[in-house]
This record gives sequence, structure tokens and C-alpha cells, in this order.
Amino acid sequence: MLSPSTEKIDRREKALNYRQIATLEEYVLIAQNRPRVEIQRRADEWRPTFVTSLDATAEFNSIGLSLPLTQIYEGVLNMQT
Repeated sequence: MLSPSTEKIDRREKALNYRQIATLEEYVLIAQNRPRVEIQRRADEWRPTFVTSLDATAEFNSIGLSLPLTQIYEGVLNMQT
């Protein structure tokens, strides 16, 4: 989950470091204040894919998991779309 205080570090420093791990296939950033899941995949040269609708499903190919955003954000109050 991204927080305002760590978002820049997560997007830059951590992303660069994690991408150096040879076995890492996906890097995922999840916004905490709105429905937005960003998935960066090695297979796509780390270009991001965004899932932003609560009606949509996020696909985590590296672990064979599909999660609806409604499930990811279940219990989050005052969700903005």
C-alpha cells in the first residue's frame, strides 16, 4: 500500500532495487486512498498497467492470482473513484 509519506521512495528507490532481483516478475503498487492498482511486469519491460475501477480485476500473473478491486479494498472507508 502506498502512503503519501513513502510513495516517492516506493516508486523510485524501491522499484529500482527490486527490479535488480533476477527472479522478480512483478512489482505492485496499491493506492490506499482510491481504487488504483499499478502492476509493473518484467515481461512488459516494467511498463505499468493500471487497474482503477472497483468493477475490475487485478491479475497477478506471477502467482496465478486474480483479485477484484472490491476485494482488495474491502473495508476501506470513503473510497473515492
